[in-house]
Amino acid sequence: MFDKEKRYSISEVSKITGYEPHVLRYYENDFNLEIPRTKSNRRYYTYKEIEQIIYIKELQQKGLTNKQIKLILESPELVLPASSEVAATSSEELSIVEDHSSDIVQVVCSNMNESINNNISFKLEEMKEEIIDSIDSMLKEKDEIEHADSIRKEKDVLICENARLKMKVKEKSYELAQLKEKMSRLDQQKIPFWKKIFSK
Repeated sequence: MFDKEKRYSISEVSKITGYEPHVLRYYENDFNLEIPRTKSNRRYYTYKEIEQIIYIKELQQKGLTNKQIKLILESPELVLPASSEVAATSSEELSIVEDHSSDIVQVVCSNMNESINNNISFKLEEMKEEIIDSIDSMLKEKDEIEHADSIRKEKDVLICENARLKMKVKEKSYELAQLKEKMSRLDQQKIPFWKKIFSK
C-alpha cells in the first residue's frame, strides 16, 4: 500500500509503475494529468497521482488506446466495474481481478454516441434559429426591394406623364400663337382701304 503522506519522486514512481521517467512526463501532457510541483518546480507524486497512472496502465493492458483512456479519464461517469479495481500488493506488482475490456468499450461507445447525438441536436437547433433569422432577413430585404421597385415605377410613370403634359402645353402654345396670328390678319382685313393708306 502507498503512504498517503509521502511525496514520491519521478524515479520512485517509475519503479512502482514500470514506466520510464520520460514516459511519465509524456503521459502528464498526453492525459492532462495534474502533477503537483514543489516551490523549485520539481515534480512530486502522491498516492492519488500514482493510482491514476496505475489505472492508465490497467486500461492499456486491457487493450484500450490512449485516446479511449483519455476519454475515460475526462468522463467521470465512465467507471470500471468494482471487480476490476487495481489491488497493489507491493510497490512493483499489480493484480487485476477480472478483464472487462468489452464492457468498458461498450460504455465508452455508448457515451460517445450520446455525446455526439446531443451535440448534433444542439447544433441543429442553433442552425434552425440561424436559418429562420436568415429567411426573415431575406424576406424583409425582398419586401424593401419590391417597395423600392414600386416607387421607382411610380416615379417613371410620373416622369413620362410630366413629359407628355409638357408636350401638350407646347402644342397648345403653338396653336395659340397661330390663332393670334390669324386673328391679327382678320383684324387687318376689316380696316377700310383709305384708313390703311393714311395710317401709313
